[in-house]
Amino acid sequence: MRSISSFIVAACIGLMVLTFLPPPQSTVELARSHGFSDEVIANGQQFSFERRLFFWGVTLLELVWLLALVFAGWGRRVTDRCQRLTRGRWLPTLLLVGACYYLAQALIHLPFDVGRWAHLTAWGMTERPLNAWFAEYGLALAVNAVVEGIVVVGLYLLLRWLPRWWWLAATAGSVGLAVLFALLWPILISPLFNTFTPIGQTKWADWEQPLHRLIKKADVPVREILVMNASSQSKHSNAYFAGFGATQRIVIYDNLLAKNTRQEVESVLAHEIGHWLHAHIVKGIALGALGALVGFYLLARLLKWAQDALGLSGPSDPAGLPLILLFGFLAMWVAQPLECAVSRHFERQADMMALDLARAPDVFIEAEKKLAIDNIVNVTPPPWNVWLFSTHPPTVERIEMALEWKNKK
Repeated sequence: MRSISSFIVAACIGLMVLTFLPPPQSTVELARSHGFSDEVIANGQQFSFERRLFFWGVTLLELVWLLALVFAGWGRRVTDRCQRLTRGRWLPTLLLVGACYYLAQALIHLPFDVGRWAHLTAWGMTERPLNAWFAEYGLALAVNAVVEGIVVVGLYLLLRWLPRWWWLAATAGSVGLAVLFALLWPILISPLFNTFTPIGQTKWADWEQPLHRLIKKADVPVREILVMNASSQSKHSNAYFAGFGATQRIVIYDNLLAKNTRQEVESVLAHEIGHWLHAHIVKGIALGALGALVGFYLLARLLKWAQDALGLSGPSDPAGLPLILLFGFLAMWVAQPLECAVSRHFERQADMMALDLARAPDVFIEAEKKLAIDNIVNVTPPPWNVWLFSTHPPTVERIEMALEWKNKK
């Protein structure tokens, strides 16, 4: 058991070291050739480096905690104590065990999350006071507790009712939950944290008609463009496409509208329309279902092994929850490069749609540069970091795509 833990920790540390390697000089020169100053390049590299310190700090700490729960017997002892408190009743024991782990995980993350807030404040990316940040942080913890509680209880009910074929039912259930979450997130969860106002009711109301002409040109059923009050939280500029079926919508940050020209916003809007036209949310759920099928099958084999190795009474023993959490933690690292590759493919498709629809490559390039500078993006990411972390193509790659499109036209 100790050798397994040591191997996992060593692999994680090795992966961490690789992500701190500097980019090739050719990457830096390419960014300079596209107009990024040495100051912008250096700021992006430094900001990214500091954010990775927070990321790897909490990642390693959480990994060691999970390994101790599984291989040092902590998980068994926690479960036994919870069973005594609940007089051996299965569901209350599961809920109490899950609550203990959720609270412990929150405490592990809290100092690093406060550090991230302080880091953003130091870089001038947010002016939100700590008390306001804490209020939203607590709300997010409560929402996550409900969602994760539903997932854990649902999974354990399947383990209890269908001990041999639960992994098939869990796959179907995960798809249903993904669809439900995509459907409800824009109308139930997001409004808990932000306000969303039709653009026609904002100070950018005169932009509504030009933006809707672009939507009409794309022939997508967008009824209204919503503006999110992102400036209340940070200075980050962005836009996104979310929802499923009747709740599909395009949302633009007020920061983006404040910092960019109308033509640049049209380019960003065309990108989000590209996500809509390519049905990326539906495709993402379908690919997620395939990943869930493989993951749940492997977890079923792992739980069968763990009954003897870890002294579990059966697959639905709450003492196996740390093993499930550890498996999910490690499976995320295995799947992440593939997920990022798929996401970058989707983003390239949306970029191409933005170019084809708006037909303004120079505007596209200027918008990408502004977004990179305003969001302190690392415009010279090492290839290894792109492979492991990047859900979007590097800024320079997107600029080169626009230049290639322009030259072909």
